[in-house]
Amino acid sequence: MNYAFLPDLSALAILIALFLLLRRRHPQQQADIWLLGLLITLVESSAHIFYNKHGMPGRSLHVIVIDCYLIAGAVFTWDAGNHPLPRRTRFLYLTLNALPLLAVNTLYGLHVYIPNAYYPAVAAGLLIAGASTLYLRRTWLVTMLHLAGWLVIGYLVYDHEFRKAVYWSLGAVYAVAAVKFQRRLPGKSTGRLAILTGFYIWALCFFVHPFIVTYRDYADIASHVWNMQKALISLGMILVMLEEQVSNNQWLALHDDLTGLPNRRSFEDHLNHTLERCRRRKGSLALLLLDLDGFKRINDSLGHQAGDQVLRAVANNLRGNLSAANTLARLGGDEFTLVATDLEDRRAVDYLLDAIREAVERPLSIDGQSLSVTASLGVAIYPDDADNATHLLRIADQRMYKLKQRPPFHSEAEFDILPSPSFD
Repeated sequence: MNYAFLPDLSALAILIALFLLLRRRHPQQQADIWLLGLLITLVESSAHIFYNKHGMPGRSLHVIVIDCYLIAGAVFTWDAGNHPLPRRTRFLYLTLNALPLLAVNTLYGLHVYIPNAYYPAVAAGLLIAGASTLYLRRTWLVTMLHLAGWLVIGYLVYDHEFRKAVYWSLGAVYAVAAVKFQRRLPGKSTGRLAILTGFYIWALCFFVHPFIVTYRDYADIASHVWNMQKALISLGMILVMLEEQVSNNQWLALHDDLTGLPNRRSFEDHLNHTLERCRRRKGSLALLLLDLDGFKRINDSLGHQAGDQVLRAVANNLRGNLSAANTLARLGGDEFTLVATDLEDRRAVDYLLDAIREAVERPLSIDGQSLSVTASLGVAIYPDDADNATHLLRIADQRMYKLKQRPPFHSEAEFDILPSPSFD
């Protein structure tokens, strides 16, 4: 028994427990994958307690540790990627390419030092790497790097450098995970820094292990560095989850959770900033208020869930029809607003109103029923109608309610489709 690993193992277990508690409070699919990778790492660390202090470990323990290294690395690599391929396809790609490496690791863990035993796994790795990267990734660079990696493994096995073949391949797996995390995680994240530092140290430890193992004087230092990166990665993942939660809370504070549009607070800030910019540049601005007609009736007749579906559908249609330069927001209830800048003349305003009309009146399918939605709209122009946000909102609101005739929502199954609404 090697009890020297107990303090580091306990620290890792505590960090995983904290991560588990955080995941229960803020469940995420990413957190589930991270937790799986950390638990596999915990199994590997636990097996080290039963290692002999000197000499090679027992075969069963060695297989557990070596294979856990690879499986954990594959799990982290799976999560680190941000690839357009479907998740099932990516999973199949990663699994197929990991199987030959798993065979090589298992043979080494069993203390098999006969090159001929490794050659079938190396041949399978070359074949799978070439076929899968060409078929799924379609990039020659990745294909050549993958094939080169297997050729290096084959050469090291041929040269009886089994330890280098295994540990250098593991180092490559963790280096790939580090690079992918570096590309995917937010640049200003503190957790990202901890995760990248941990993975790069992990990869470096694998690369230098074949050399360090022959210098027993440095074994203790290497062991502490080895355990340090696990704590860094665990802490980094906890920090990333907390940072994402804070970011989500900030987003929710400025957005409507039903439609995903900016809310009233965000809209008012944007309107004031846009007006200041228009004053400096002597530009124009159109403020539009839109209120759905008869929305209470659809809530009463079909239920609030159907009403929520209508609001989401209208918001999506408006978002799809309007330019990204226009700021669309939901003020509350069935009321939306839009800020459009740099409208050259009345024709530009008319074009914008046509786009809104087409989006609002697009037929909706709600719980199997076809609905036609109408709306009333009020428009106020800066600087023609007013020169501040309060007056623009008041004028647009007055014009909207002047036109509002309160037509009810209709279902095609029960009523005739309403005529097009009037827009000002």
